[in-house]
Amino acid sequence: MPEFSNNYSKLFQTVSDLYHLPENKAKLLFHGWHHIKFVHDKAIEFAQALGCDVEKVAVSALIHDLNYIFSDKLEPEAARKNILEYVVNAGYDEGYAQEVANLIEDSHVAYRGSRQLSDESKALADADTLFKAIPTTPILFASKFITQNKYDIEKLGHKVVDEQRPLMDAGTYFYTEIAKEKYLKWAKVNLEIWENVLESLQDEDIKQMLKTASELGVI
Repeated sequence: MPEFSNNYSKLFQTVSDLYHLPENKAKLLFHGWHHIKFVHDKAIEFAQALGCDVEKVAVSALIHDLNYIFSDKLEPEAARKNILEYVVNAGYDEGYAQEVANLIEDSHVAYRGSRQLSDESKALADADTLFKAIPTTPILFASKFITQNKYDIEKLGHKVVDEQRPLMDAGTYFYTEIAKEKYLKWAKVNLEIWENVLESLQDEDIKQMLKTASELGVI
């Protein structure tokens, strides 16, 4: 871990404590501390590979999903006020906090392709996207996303495919070479899984099976 400022250490502890509150542990089944810490650690790795502002990336990673705590919206700008507050309260100035908030919004997967990303945003974007692409996520955490965000499997399938297929086709699923080299294979398989999920949901027998499973309380 690189050496960061005392402001960062204060922010890290504050955010860790926030995510470990019982109400947030119970609510944040997908976007909990397990997600935040993974994205934080990988974002630092990617930022170091890019040679950009590693501390700013680490700060952004810690608070990039505050919207899931302070709102019911999926977009990071829903918690912009909270993001600014946490950064300033940690000791950073207002300008720095604004840069962090912009970095987080630029990296959001739904906006990619329409915004010019800094290297810091690319590092955060790759780390956040990677969490969705690792092979354990569709097995262990997809159902958690569905429960946390009140989705069903078809809605989640469309969200994944609609957001990720254009990025894959454009060659911007990952930005950093290290992510492309190590993880693009996983990302392609993950996307194919979700495309197959959507295809399977058109099968009448599968739809009936899922309906029965739901009625039984299995899913």
